[in-house]
Amino acid sequence: MGQIFKIETQLLLGRLLTRSGDQAWDFVVPFALLHVFPGKLQIAAFYYLIIKIGIFLLTTWVGKWIDSNQRRKVVKIGVCVQFFAVLGGIVCFYLLDRSVHNKTIFLEGAVVVALFAFLSFFGVLASLGSLITDISVGNDLAPAMIPADRLTQFNSWLRRIDLGTEVGAPIVAGILFALESPNIHLLGLVIVALWNLVSFVPEYLLLLNVIQESGLHIKETGTAKRWKDLFHFSFKEAISRPIFWLIFSYALLWLSVLSPHGVLLAGYLKDRMKMPEAEIGLFRGLGAVFGLISTVTFPYLVKKMGLIESSKLHLAFQGFILTVGISAFVVEVSGSVYIFLTCILLSRIGLYGFSNGEFELRQRLIPERKRGELNSLSYLTTTLATLVLFAASSLLSSTEDFKYLVFASLAAVLFANVVFFMWAKGNKV
Repeated sequence: MGQIFKIETQLLLGRLLTRSGDQAWDFVVPFALLHVFPGKLQIAAFYYLIIKIGIFLLTTWVGKWIDSNQRRKVVKIGVCVQFFAVLGGIVCFYLLDRSVHNKTIFLEGAVVVALFAFLSFFGVLASLGSLITDISVGNDLAPAMIPADRLTQFNSWLRRIDLGTEVGAPIVAGILFALESPNIHLLGLVIVALWNLVSFVPEYLLLLNVIQESGLHIKETGTAKRWKDLFHFSFKEAISRPIFWLIFSYALLWLSVLSPHGVLLAGYLKDRMKMPEAEIGLFRGLGAVFGLISTVTFPYLVKKMGLIESSKLHLAFQGFILTVGISAFVVEVSGSVYIFLTCILLSRIGLYGFSNGEFELRQRLIPERKRGELNSLSYLTTTLATLVLFAASSLLSSTEDFKYLVFASLAAVLFANVVFFMWAKGNKV
């Protein structure tokens, strides 16, 4: 038991270090872009669009590559790619800032375009490195090293770390980013980048130490693949796997604007409902707090009812409470917006509870030699759902039409209930 506890502690500590740095870096990047290109929000939007498209195109390749290589190599490449991507990013920001604000350095606009292209490239690399380590730690090392009866508790701690850093890291990063120096331009960005870079070192050492000390057997890798085979993806083959419908039910939940962290809902609350920024910020912060509640309710119900039944109950609760909230949204009487927002917050308990269940079901049901490929399929479907959502939002002619996205979001959540309940009938854990 002592050895298992040590393994869990090292995995969780590594997660805490890298997630705090990642969250801080992700938070300040759009501010840095607006500093370099003041008043040009579309450039920041274009940057993130490039990253989403890059991840969508390369996710399948990453999954198959993970299955074709041993764990030490996967961890090494994943962490090193993130390290050099952040390092390259800060260099690009420095040169961009010099190019745009100091006309004596670079006069050609083509140089700025080239630097932005490199910055976007490093952004894609950073996301790919994060994807590799996420799958490696959560979907391969954890189920391989941690006994099945401790997975639920371990995953709950993973969720607490993710939500805790999601709230805390941006606050610290915001304070650091505000620091200024006449000698070092973008001082705050440099400090946050150093924070992120330094966090990769202990994470790398911890993960390698876990693999070495655990006595974990050599991974049975998939058959050796040529580079072009790694990029091959068959949708027909994907949906033929029973695990696909579990993954699909979770991806449907990403087709939703009903999130405290969603930029679309925040824009609607500000533009249409005239809510002050302080209230919107409070609403966002409470979203993570309510998500943390699921790390208590989910493991408790797993002990009482089992993994699948706990997942079903949390997903059904999300669907029910959102139905209540959207009913208030439709009525539009005095105070109804707060009922709507309260229901969204409560629905986070169901959402994150089901997310914990779906994550653990993948840990238990996906065979070792397919963990990279099938878990990357989960990332692929959620990324696709995000792209579909933003494409749909771009078609809206006015803020008034946001209500159609709200109704579509509820439909997606209810459909996820149908898909998961049908999948659960034929699967026992």
